[in-house]
This record gives sequence, structure tokens and C-alpha cells, in this order.
Amino acid sequence: MFGMTVAKRLKEFRTVKRLTALEVAKTLDIPARTVGSYERGEVLPGTKFYDLMIQKYDININWLITGIGKMFINDSSEKNNDSISQLQEEIKLSNEDMKVFIELLKSEAGRNMLLKFIAIKHGSKEALDSLIENLQGIRAVF
Repeated sequence: MFGMTVAKRLKEFRTVKRLTALEVAKTLDIPARTVGSYERGEVLPGTKFYDLMIQKYDININWLITGIGKMFINDSSEKNNDSISQLQEEIKLSNEDMKVFIELLKSEAGRNMLLKFIAIKHGSKEALDSLIENLQGIRAVF
């Protein structure tokens, strides 16, 4: 078996991106069995594969080959932090309020409540009725 570390990192990449081997193969326009052989460590990828990975996924080839550095050339966590800061500034939330907002988004119940507000904004009477029921239940507890 060749390239077990590359194989392991290729699987890790797919897990992070939530992609199937078939999806990667289609995006790169290569046979799915080729991606499978890379992931099983049976064959080492060639330069064409690495070039395609850079073009299509912005992957850091140094990381893929050696495990050194970040997985992606432009780390999305930096982009996410910028987006969160912009949102915080736009809706004028304090740092404490922003922490509560993020915790709300992390919880399934909080996310569902926010999704109902979005559905209401788009005219869903069912979402409005459901939200009213939820609020009445909360009021009964207090």
C-alpha cells in the first residue's frame, strides 16, 4: 500500500467538506474508482489530481501530502470570523448578546425558532401559528 497518509488526509478532507467520493470524482472529472484507490492508499495521486484539488477545492497541497499547515489555502475560519464580526456590527449586538445569539443558533430549539421567524417573514401562517403555540407554552412555564 502506498501513501497511507495522503489517503487518510484525503478522507479527512471529504469528511470536513461533507462530500462523497463520487461527488469529488464528478467535480474533478475523474473516475470514482480512482478516488477510491487514492483513499485506500493503493495508488498515489499524480500532479494532475493535485492541481485539480487546488483549483476546485482551494486545498493546501502541502497539507494533503505532508500533513503540515492548514487544510485549505484560504482558511474559512478566518472568513467566518469576519462574517460574524460584520453581523455583530450590523445588528448592533454587544459581545455578551452575540454569545447568547451564537448559543441560540447552536441549539436545535433556538435554530427552529429562528427558522420559524424566517418562514413567517416569507408569509407562512403555519409557522406563525406554531410560534404562537410555543410562546404560549413558554409563558405558561413562567
